[in-house]
Amino acid sequence: MKVEHTEGDSYTDRLFQWLWQEEKLPIRLEKVIKPKVYKVRYNDHPMILKGYRRAQTLEQQINFFQDWNYASISAARPLPFQDNIYTKSKLGCAWGLFEWVQGKHADFDNHYDREKAVQVLQQFHRTTKGIATLAIPRDPLYIKWERRLEQFEETQDVFSEYRKRSIYQELRLNMIIQLERFSNHPWGEVEEKAWENNEWLHGDVAHHNFIINNKHEIKLIDFDLLHTGPHLYDHIQLGQRFLPYLENQRALLLQYFKHTPDPDIWLKGVLVPADLLREWLYGYRRCLRGEVSFSKHIKKLEKAWESRRKFVRYAEHMLR
Repeated sequence: MKVEHTEGDSYTDRLFQWLWQEEKLPIRLEKVIKPKVYKVRYNDHPMILKGYRRAQTLEQQINFFQDWNYASISAARPLPFQDNIYTKSKLGCAWGLFEWVQGKHADFDNHYDREKAVQVLQQFHRTTKGIATLAIPRDPLYIKWERRLEQFEETQDVFSEYRKRSIYQELRLNMIIQLERFSNHPWGEVEEKAWENNEWLHGDVAHHNFIINNKHEIKLIDFDLLHTGPHLYDHIQLGQRFLPYLENQRALLLQYFKHTPDPDIWLKGVLVPADLLREWLYGYRRCLRGEVSFSKHIKKLEKAWESRRKFVRYAEHMLR
């Protein structure tokens, strides 16, 4: 797992002072990974200490992992502070400890890493189906994507300012068309069946949430978006994560997901350019903070969309 920051701050100082002096827990800070996420050492073991504004997000994970018999094989598990005590509350957060997984993030430009990611995700789906832990409700995927489209539309003035309105219009139109095709599926029935069967989703299948160790074993980390729903949602979003590396190897992309029960609706989902909008919105916020220029970010989007067009034509031909 990658760690980045080393500097402390007053919040971090107060947190660790409280753990040591008031809770009598010898938890030592090693690295700040990001705000409220720390690599620590406790009882001579490396761990992750993570803070949650919504305690429910942490509590759901703890309850879920207690019912998941195969968690040690596939995932970084929550760990107790003391005997059967998994949470501590301080500084406006619920705090939890998690296993530290030594290794590297999966590289989706690498065939072997893609294969391993598909395998561990399938294993997660298979071994968690039926777990009856109370789930935090989340919107269906198409609703999430509709909100993302609305957020994208709110950035249209930037495209006008840089005389790039044509790419905005083209991408927006394609998003509307593909999203409408995807939304027309009877998702209400599919979701209801998934809830009845207690099908669980990881919810965030980005490359950095797959860790591969030096024995070539892979584990999933970061279950903050854990929820119940159709397994297909995870497969669609993993397909979108693979897509930038496989737009010219389309048959290989399909091969990774040959196990998907409904390949047509999977492909319709992968076709929705929600991933391009996600990357645009992430970069847009960085531009507002002055970390990167808008002109450079728009060029990046243009290049990504140019590559995607070829896949769209290929996939639409397959779906006829």
